Amino acid sequence: MNPVDMAELGCLNGGVVAISGRRSSSAVVLPSEDVDTGSIHLGATTRLNVCSRVGDGVTVKVRKKVHTLNRVVFAPVGKVVEMSNLQDLVGPNLNGRFIGKGDHITFPSPNGGVLELQAEKVGGVFSMGSGGLIGPETDVEVLGRMARRPLLDTGDVSFADIGGLDDVIKQIQEVAVVPLLHPQIFLRGGKPPIRGVLLDGEPGTGKSLLARALARETQATFHAVSAPEIVGGCVGSAEEALRDLFQNAKEEEPSVIFIDEIDSIAPDRYSSSEMSRRIVAQLLTLLDGIGDRGQVIVIGATNRLDSIDPAVNRSGRFERVIECPVPNRDARLEILEIHTRGMPLTEGVDLGEIADLTVGFVGADIDHLCREGVYRAAERTYGFDRLLDIDEIGAASLTIEHVDMLEAFSLVRPSIKRRYIKEIEEVDFDSIIGQDRAKAVLEEKLLNPLRFPELYEAAGLSIGSGVLMHGPPGTGKTALARAVANVAGAQFLSVKGPELLSMWQGESERAVRTLLDKARKMAPCVVFFDEFDSLGMDRGHVGPGNSGLASVVNQLLTELDGIDSRDGVLVIAATNRRDLIDTAFLREGRLGSQVEVGLPERREYWQIIDRHLGDAPRSPKLDLRPFSDSLPDGMSGADLAGIGKRVRELSVRRHLETNPEGKASGFMIRQEDVDAASEGALVSVGMETWT
Repeated sequence: MNPVDMAELGCLNGGVVAISGRRSSSAVVLPSEDVDTGSIHLGATTRLNVCSRVGDGVTVKVRKKVHTLNRVVFAPVGKVVEMSNLQDLVGPNLNGRFIGKGDHITFPSPNGGVLELQAEKVGGVFSMGSGGLIGPETDVEVLGRMARRPLLDTGDVSFADIGGLDDVIKQIQEVAVVPLLHPQIFLRGGKPPIRGVLLDGEPGTGKSLLARALARETQATFHAVSAPEIVGGCVGSAEEALRDLFQNAKEEEPSVIFIDEIDSIAPDRYSSSEMSRRIVAQLLTLLDGIGDRGQVIVIGATNRLDSIDPAVNRSGRFERVIECPVPNRDARLEILEIHTRGMPLTEGVDLGEIADLTVGFVGADIDHLCREGVYRAAERTYGFDRLLDIDEIGAASLTIEHVDMLEAFSLVRPSIKRRYIKEIEEVDFDSIIGQDRAKAVLEEKLLNPLRFPELYEAAGLSIGSGVLMHGPPGTGKTALARAVANVAGAQFLSVKGPELLSMWQGESERAVRTLLDKARKMAPCVVFFDEFDSLGMDRGHVGPGNSGLASVVNQLLTELDGIDSRDGVLVIAATNRRDLIDTAFLREGRLGSQVEVGLPERREYWQIIDRHLGDAPRSPKLDLRPFSDSLPDGMSGADLAGIGKRVRELSVRRHLETNPEGKASGFMIRQEDVDAASEGALVSVGMETWT
């Protein structure tokens, strides 16, 4: 409440007020200058307890005498909660809250989501059934059955429990909440409101949560069904299930129907079976409003929008398509704050750093990360053997530290990129010897736009560019691409050209579209095409038996051309056969920057070998320079890495000759091991071959 209104009521900060709408309840009040005078801000659960919606009038009175309850009995709403320590969890979360008989309460669940309970019995010496505050000594009991008479069986989350989707929530409130709360606006306007919303987005971005939150915010009944549950059985059963779903929603209006994976029951009729066509026809009839649907909002969710029949998206059916995007850095921080609010984090946990690291993570991935953090904290605190012991452990000592979250991050992979998952070595430009020209080009074209986005925006330059690295095999092209991803703090999608090619007509083009679409959603993202000559082959050299390759080249040219914005997508291609690549790729706007990654200079040989010897112990007399001077010209970085590996193998062999038991004590690389490695040094490319 506004402090002015609180002063007029004589209400103190933290006091209890009685609120009367279509039902009466009480709540603890807090001051806020953001609230207009004459108004009161209520959470979704409190609005449910007073049976009022946003914009309704309520009566507010100060409760002079508030007593502490001796006992409260709760029952779960919607579904029975199976948690052994549920009662111990509920009590601390409700300390200081006012509870009346029949009131609903919600709080974060340790398993994710929200727990909703209804108070069936409240007891106190002076409460007389009117409710009271829950204190440290209040006996809290949770029944093992569902609540018998809940105020409303609706969604179990509110918009406040969803992070990183503010723009999406605003769109849903506009097209779905307003018509349910104020239908008189559309009666006056003479036009029916939008009754169908299609949510499109990658798995885990929050589509189901949004539908459940919509039902709760509007105090509507929630009717959820997964499309594959409808399909199957005898002929006509799917159509009957759809009719029953809409009929039940109509009888319990206002209501929200949520159809998950709607592409399963509404596929394109031109490429589907006869049964699928009948189901689509039935769904279209129900959506068409041949009979008045009343206050029923239909929400469909899919991550395959292109697979849905075009008739589903027309006006009168699903009029509004809303995309649930992959969260950016600020959105990830907001999601992290929501998912960790019930976790015992130490002060050293830096959620901002976690948000920076989790590029490409969706909400479900962040939830997975937080759960993994609990596992890592438990193992660090108690030890793995203790966790397997049947004896009870003191969970009160469990705290989650920053190192636990970092270790959890190393175990979780973004679901959006699991098909293209690659382990990236922690490398940067300093770990790559030489190649100064290639580093300078990558720095200018790819890294600076990400480091200084405001400067590039002022100059009218987009954050998205393409670089082609060409040169002999084994010169470090892949290592440079990995370094770009690490330095930029971006996701890294590595694809070898042949991986996208398929024997089936059209599948290769689909794979190219899917790859670049995922990259856009994960931006900033580095897409690395290795062996690019196999994918971007010159169309003039494509033979009659491989005509499908020309279509793949055309599709890739279109994706790189900027028809769709590539902001934040950094494309790097590598090849050792530049002459085979279609010249259309080499113009500005696609792979406009070409840089040669050549063979290392002789003066760099010893540094590369030294780098590939790693942290192995060495003799103080070890000198790599005379040895590197004796090596032949034209060696690639891979050749020199092989020599480094050969030196270590010879060192191990020599050590085993004098220490057959294999103990590491006394092991070191000696000069004789290095000199012996020169006998097997081979040149894989050679200056003459490449030039």
